[in-house]
Amino acid sequence: MEDLMRVCREFRIGRLQEVEDILGGGYINGNLKIRTTKGSFVVRIFLRKVEEARLHYAYSIVSKLAEEGVPALLPLLNTEGLSYTNYKEFVVQITPFVEASRFQWVPRQAYFSGKTLRRMHDTLIGIGNGPKSTGVYHYFRLNPATMIQELIKDGHTLPNHEGNAIDDFYRLLETSAINKSNLPKTIIHGDWNPSNQLFNENNEICSFMDFDTLQQGERVFDVAYALYFFLIQRRNKMVTQEFLKGYGPLTQEEIEVLPFLIAKIGLHFGILVKSGEFQFERNLDQLQWVISEQGRNTVQEFCIRDS
Repeated sequence: MEDLMRVCREFRIGRLQEVEDILGGGYINGNLKIRTTKGSFVVRIFLRKVEEARLHYAYSIVSKLAEEGVPALLPLLNTEGLSYTNYKEFVVQITPFVEASRFQWVPRQAYFSGKTLRRMHDTLIGIGNGPKSTGVYHYFRLNPATMIQELIKDGHTLPNHEGNAIDDFYRLLETSAINKSNLPKTIIHGDWNPSNQLFNENNEICSFMDFDTLQQGERVFDVAYALYFFLIQRRNKMVTQEFLKGYGPLTQEEIEVLPFLIAKIGLHFGILVKSGEFQFERNLDQLQWVISEQGRNTVQEFCIRDS
């Protein structure tokens, strides 16, 4: 508790009164909701090593978004003007706690998720890349064997996958995929999934977060990443269609590559975990469908074409 009290003083957020909750996290971070004499805040604890240069880069990007009215959740600065400090052996950031709703699989929420992502992409066109980031984008171009090697090298503990399902699907994906290199680039979020977005009573995004994987990349990657959750995990075509409507026009090259990119993201998650919603065997039939002629046509017909 003494360490938390010091962090509160360092970020000038009042005197610690209570640790109210342990919020959701992931491979990279964990989150504590705290209450102080100045209100409620979230202490974001990085569970993996993070370079200071990457934190500075991410803060500069999020600041740019906030200046332009894009609702990115900006970390607070401490007394030294930094967006982070040390808490025990971890790096931490502080953000205000936002009273809002999580994603409820409402089509209108999906529409505004797509619309906000497009605002982010358009705002960040022309901004240079920063220090190396990990996340799915770092691995999705690799074959399964190389992907496994890279994941292990980056500190991930992987499950044992029995059988040849992953390799068989990769071979199918490679023989069917359309290789397009002329894809628009911008700064991508890299983790545009519903759990990183908060919504107001009108189902509009009032805040989005988790900027560990900000990097320059093909903007369609973020679109495909979101559709993995909508179309593969939940098989929700209505939410998928509304998201794409909110995002707006895609180039013909983006539309052609989108189903295969969704499948490649699913392959990554299938290698990374063994059970739960990301399990490869659980999603295999839907991954096979999305790159089939029927699946490609379905996804591509939902897209708005750039005139």
